[in-house]
Amino acid sequence: RSKHEEIELVSVEEFYREAPTEISRPAVTLGEPHQQTLARLDWELEQRKRLAEKYKECLANKEKILKEIEVKKEYLSSLQPRLNSIMQ
Repeated sequence: RSKHEEIELVSVEEFYREAPTEISRPAVTLGEPHQQTLARLDWELEQRKRLAEKYKECLANKEKILKEIEVKKEYLSSLQPRLNSIMQ
């Protein structure tokens, strides 16, 4: 048994529909189950790399937004004492 059998890959139909031809290589992989499995694993790896990159971008964006919120909170918390001093 191999470790790749534990990974739930996309269906074969979805693989040929969505994967680029340089990865799916239908001329080679349609008749060769082993080559097809290797190509599907390559596609899975590409998808995971792309999703990991997107995840990193989202985390960076989240951190940026959290910093902006913190700056705005500090500004708003300092606003009340200033308003009180103006009112007096």
